[in-house]
Amino acid sequence: RRMNQAAQRVSLDVWEDGKRTLNPLAGWSWSDIIAYADAKGVPVNEGHNFAYRAQAPIEATKRHLPNLPWEKVPLGKPFWQCTEKEIKGDPAAPITYVFKSFGDIHTTVPVEPHESERAGRFVRQAKTECGIHTR
Repeated sequence: RRMNQAAQRVSLDVWEDGKRTLNPLAGWSWSDIIAYADAKGVPVNEGHNFAYRAQAPIEATKRHLPNLPWEKVPLGKPFWQCTEKEIKGDPAAPITYVFKSFGDIHTTVPVEPHESERAGRFVRQAKTECGIHTR
């Protein structure tokens, strides 16, 4: 878990004694994570290598449904290594989504590249954490 992932994590300690939980990346940002992954050649989820191009916005609570009006496009590399033109295509798609975070298929949807990776998590749910982080 990282401090910048959610409002309730603003003051996240590296060690939470009460929960006996280690958060080694507590002080890392999204930029820190992808820079480290790129520099060290850390394998990443292949889902990061796709863009979803749409002609109009699709409500986040609907982005899990089948047969959506978007085109899934392979980028050949993680989206953060791509230029905006590579992500949007030519001609540029008005709306483009990418997976910045992965959970289960029922609670995770792609987000626009400028959005927080947490924006696509737990849509259609009242909670913001999975069970592993709430014990």
